[in-house]
Amino acid sequence: MGTSANSLRGQPPVPDEALALLAAMEEQFGPRRADILQEAAGRRERLIAEGPGLLTEARDPAEWHADPAPAELMERRVELIGGCGRKALVDGMNAGAKSYVADLWNMTCNEPEAIWRAHKNIARATDLHLMYIGDGGERIRLNPRSSTRLTLAPRPLQVHDRSGLPGTSAPAAFVDLAVHAVNNAAKLVRRQGVVSLFLRGVRGCHEARLWADLFIFLEKRLGLARGSFRATVMLDSLAAVIDADGILRELKHHSAGLSLDPQGYAADLVALFSTLDGPLMPDREHIGMDAPFLRGVSLRAISICHRRQVHAMGAPAFVLPPDGHGTLNARYLEMLGDKEREAVDGHDGTLVAHAGLVNPAMTEFNKSMPRAHQMYYQREDKSTWAELTAKPEGELTTEGMQRCIRTVLKGMVLFREQGLVVQGGRLHDRSSIRLATVLLWHWAHGKGSFSTGLEIHEGVVKYLIRKEGDKLFAMEGAELHDRAVQAAQRLTQVVLAPHVPADLLEMGPQLVDNR
Repeated sequence: MGTSANSLRGQPPVPDEALALLAAMEEQFGPRRADILQEAAGRRERLIAEGPGLLTEARDPAEWHADPAPAELMERRVELIGGCGRKALVDGMNAGAKSYVADLWNMTCNEPEAIWRAHKNIARATDLHLMYIGDGGERIRLNPRSSTRLTLAPRPLQVHDRSGLPGTSAPAAFVDLAVHAVNNAAKLVRRQGVVSLFLRGVRGCHEARLWADLFIFLEKRLGLARGSFRATVMLDSLAAVIDADGILRELKHHSAGLSLDPQGYAADLVALFSTLDGPLMPDREHIGMDAPFLRGVSLRAISICHRRQVHAMGAPAFVLPPDGHGTLNARYLEMLGDKEREAVDGHDGTLVAHAGLVNPAMTEFNKSMPRAHQMYYQREDKSTWAELTAKPEGELTTEGMQRCIRTVLKGMVLFREQGLVVQGGRLHDRSSIRLATVLLWHWAHGKGSFSTGLEIHEGVVKYLIRKEGDKLFAMEGAELHDRAVQAAQRLTQVVLAPHVPADLLEMGPQLVDNR
């Protein structure tokens, strides 16, 4: 396969076939994508005004089933989601999970070098030929006999690619699909029966239809059977949860089911329904999978997926496993409870974000799921608008605000190099950093007080952010500390701005001018 001459001029080394495929995808689907994204943005106003009616409108009484998944994809049980670096891929493919999900968005910096390095690593992992050098200088290789499926989470439809390919406005999702399809699709179908994907940012049936048409286009161009591409859609917005059945209908021949991004979903609710006179959200620690609104989404997903005979996957767990001393923390025990509840409720599998959580999660599902899946279990959908949008109960504390500030600042400083960020005994991905950001904005603009009675106002917010920025990395060198101080200044401006913050991880290094 030839490499594009563009690589000779310092641009990414992309196969000519992938460039031709990308050009054809842009020509055929580019204008439609733009129209769909514009329509989706307008739908948010309907959500606020007509929410309960939209939920009723979305109930489809018709009986239909998605095409059965290939036999190789029928048992999913525990899937590990992580980054696209060498170490992440090798450790992930060797961890014993049913699948490893290489995430090009939530766990990868959206910069050209990081994206192309990730695609190169994914291609080598597809060939089961990848290694990294361990801390002791030893070579740690991907097990060539690994039975773990390799799954890709491409960048969402809303994101533009910045890699320097011809046509700099290329949608990032098109780029990721074209490169992955040319490099890996045929090999993955031979080895694991399917090209498995996780899709983020799908806010309704129109986006789902576009993804389905992209898969059909790729299958025809590559000579693959219909249904070779299979996608699990992450429910990361209220719009997606309401239209979950429509999403599955449009992906009928290419669906692998639904999963839940609880942090993305919670952030979307905060962005949609924050008002100056409304009640404030509590500390982030109260926004767990036992919160009624997240449990409602989880049960709705099971009901809809099993009615349509596709997998209902649980939410990713991000807590860190016990340390070398065997110390258990409360969040780890909560995670075990979450996985047990998912299995008992009827989920067909779950996700974890750390290799050390694979076996504990597998144990919980093995106890309650004796078969390969639980699609035979039919649960009636009783979800209501009030339940799906209910504010969690709990107190708001200064410590809770400080924890969110530390999460965002660490993300702003370290995400570019690391993808996942460790803070407070857990891993934080893009959705987690986004949730912390919109919570800070929500608290800063609400009329309320901490549980101690201290009023929340601009001065308090500025002081807490500046304090955390000054402390962060103070003992780890001047460069990191300076970046933390600059990040604190930028976060202060964004949090105090009148509009819901944009994705801080996608903003440039300059400070925001809100004058």
